[in-house]
Amino acid sequence: MSSQFNLDALPYVDKQIDEPGVRTMVDKLIAAEMKRMPKPRDPASLFSDIELFKADELLQQELERVRKGRPMETLDFSRYRLDPPTASATASATASSSTSSSTTGSDSTSAIEGGISATSTPSASEELPEGRKLWLEALDNANAQLEHQSQRILNLELIQKFGSNAWNVHNYQMEYDLSLLRKAVDEKRSEVVELNKLRKRDQTEIAESLQRLEAKWAELISSTLQVEVASTSLEAELAQLKEYEAKLSKDLGVSLS
Repeated sequence: MSSQFNLDALPYVDKQIDEPGVRTMVDKLIAAEMKRMPKPRDPASLFSDIELFKADELLQQELERVRKGRPMETLDFSRYRLDPPTASATASATASSSTSSSTTGSDSTSAIEGGISATSTPSASEELPEGRKLWLEALDNANAQLEHQSQRILNLELIQKFGSNAWNVHNYQMEYDLSLLRKAVDEKRSEVVELNKLRKRDQTEIAESLQRLEAKWAELISSTLQVEVASTSLEAELAQLKEYEAKLSKDLGVSLS
């Protein structure tokens, strides 16, 4: 395996990092290199030129609220309460009923003659006194709340009847998915362990060969240095002999070459 790649580092063979002072030197080199690197930009500035939610005004308003740090508006729960009209509204309804008693009687008589029940409940949108309109709105709200509670009771009954089985099936599915994920994780961990074992075995096997080659390299370097020293010494000796030859030739007046 190792013969297929040009490995630049052999962590199971190279032990220089464990030598005294080497780790500190490496940390200093890394820190110096990181100081020369440009500082990363602020993540918020990366999207400053992008305009979000162009087609949705509501989302734009919400984004602007978040940017300015304004709190979210509280939800209106008035529709979920059964508040009766105020006392002033009741007084207004009483006053309006007393002032229109005569017209009410005639209207009731005409309604009965026309075949319409006088006890029918009008809607809040009809032309009615303000106080009575408020009472009708409260009645409509009560009916809506009653229907809502009926729907909740129906949903609870359905959940009580079918919900347990549905949750059991969902839990079984989640447990099955979890088992698959755990199996995949275990397989990957096993692959990593086997790969590390293979790397360690290959590097350990070539460690002796590397040591022999390193010793041979050191021996050859030493031999080369010895040859260079000997060559330098011979060159110096040859230079001295040439000087001596030139001196003898000069003293004797005879060319010795």
